[in-house]
Amino acid sequence: MLFKRIPTCLITLFSFMYIATSFAVVIQVEEEGFVPFEEAAITIEKLIDNNIPLARSELEKYAKQVDELTLEQQITYQHLLTDIYILQGKYHSAKQSATDGLSLTLQLSSPSLLISELLYNRGLAYESIGETALAAKDYESGLALAKSLHDNVLISTGLVKLGVIYYLTDHYENALLVLNDAYNIAKQTDDEKLKGAVNFELGVLYTHLNRNKQAMVYYQQSYEHYKRSNQTILSLNALVNIGMNHVSENEYEQAIIAYETIINEPESAGLNKIMYSAYLGLSWANLKKKNSNPEASYQYLLLSKKYIGDIEQYDIELQYCVDEAFILFELKRFNDVIETINKIENILANQMPLGHLKIQTRINIFDLQSKTHFELGAYQKAYELQEHRLVLTRLLRDEKETQSVAEVRLALEAKEADLQTQVLENKQTLQQISLLEAEQKQKRQKLYLLYIAVVALIFAWLLAKLVQGQHRLYQVSSIDMLTGIANRRELMKKGNKSFQQSKSKNTEFSALMIDIDYFKKVNDQFGHNCGDLVLKKVVELGKDLMRKTDVFGRFGGEEFVALLPNTSTSQANIIAERFRMAVDAYVWDNNDSIPKSLHVTISIGVANSIDFSNTESSDLATLIKKADGLLYQAKDQGRNRVCS
Repeated sequence: MLFKRIPTCLITLFSFMYIATSFAVVIQVEEEGFVPFEEAAITIEKLIDNNIPLARSELEKYAKQVDELTLEQQITYQHLLTDIYILQGKYHSAKQSATDGLSLTLQLSSPSLLISELLYNRGLAYESIGETALAAKDYESGLALAKSLHDNVLISTGLVKLGVIYYLTDHYENALLVLNDAYNIAKQTDDEKLKGAVNFELGVLYTHLNRNKQAMVYYQQSYEHYKRSNQTILSLNALVNIGMNHVSENEYEQAIIAYETIINEPESAGLNKIMYSAYLGLSWANLKKKNSNPEASYQYLLLSKKYIGDIEQYDIELQYCVDEAFILFELKRFNDVIETINKIENILANQMPLGHLKIQTRINIFDLQSKTHFELGAYQKAYELQEHRLVLTRLLRDEKETQSVAEVRLALEAKEADLQTQVLENKQTLQQISLLEAEQKQKRQKLYLLYIAVVALIFAWLLAKLVQGQHRLYQVSSIDMLTGIANRRELMKKGNKSFQQSKSKNTEFSALMIDIDYFKKVNDQFGHNCGDLVLKKVVELGKDLMRKTDVFGRFGGEEFVALLPNTSTSQANIIAERFRMAVDAYVWDNNDSIPKSLHVTISIGVANSIDFSNTESSDLATLIKKADGLLYQAKDQGRNRVCS
């Protein structure tokens, strides 16, 4: 049974601001009263966690008056609608409603956490329909905004989202790093829902690494966190993967209990993806348990198929057909297996699953086809299919990293494929094939002993990688991913140390607060890719002016801070003016992604420790605040200038 990831919808908490009731749109829910939208929105948000149909019904009451809502209320409406679509598995609709909400946010006067939440939800919609590149872009944008607004819950959520993209594209080490970072941030909060999400994705990651026992620990922790936060739907989602883990560990009775719990839960009725997974899991568990029930297995398979039509996940039909083919083989319905495999070939020809899934699926199908033709007596065809399987297995093995868990598994599969090919090539009669299969069984037993030794080596390797990962995690947490300079935390850490040394030596200490002028217009007019390139180039020009003792880092968004020890105000002004002139003079025509018409300038505020009055506290935060105030003076005076 292929282990599947069920996308989680992290419906993050946000604040609904109460505005004057004279601007609120209301609807009549009872003859004796009206409910303002902001009050209804809080109720609907709670319903989304436990009763999707009722939440949708309540939200639809406002559909005809949505244009009469205030701007903030319209954005909230689209956010709630997106949450509902995602939980219903309607990812194309979710993508559109999230996009509509993001279009409305362009009219906001200041950044809002709602923007991050909408970006995360649209990214999840993209991810679920197979557009991982677009999903990653939305996740990164949402994470950058969350960091600039210093919201730990949304920062951790964004790291979780990126971790999913990493493991879906086979970058397991990166996934482990960012998910560990998310886990550490989540532990510092009281958000049970967030903790549930982080544990869920860690469970999926360890499942990909074939560490099912560790995965089960994370799944169970996820389930408990979701239950404590009354997230009924998400707890059912976690229970689905607990059931799948039981099946992977041959614990079929426990799996059946988990799946029947899901099906008997009233809230599951409208959740097509969860019901599909539960019935499919019951099909496998009933087929594989000690007292196998093939007929019940097939009936559960047919029940699962009823839910596929309303699920918009891009690979759902492929998942079902693969499981159907393997179950039909176990039921010895070999002609039906061939028919289902033909459907799989047509699907694979028209879609591109994530990472190496397309090749791995073909390997599994070639193996199943070979076994099916063998059962039907077509031994030459079985041999040819094993040859195809062997070629693809070696191709996939060569693409993996030398010391990866996946390669060790594929190496064993390649050896097994070699043995099966040798059997089919040397003997063409049923008696001879049976004899060689007995010999092959003995060889497999030796191979299993080798496998145990390899697994021990893998665990030792993983332990070493985890130690390395902790070191890399420190690097990830201190460097701004886009520009390569210190992030805000590292900037303040190094800056405070340098500032205290300067105070102890009684030397001057200067701070520059730098902001890119009209940066939002750059993003709006030329796109975020262009904006990213501008940020990188401005940093590059600034780094050329910094000394080894200076601390240069990204403060947030398009704001940067340079901390200059042993530097007077006049010296700092000279450095700031050189920086401003370098950016102003830079010609943006050497890159196809940046239009020649682009002209970028910066404004800089310069503050010095000698400017502190006797009544002011002399710390780094106060100095940066002074520089920030002078930066706003520079902007008020027309931008593209230095104020000190």
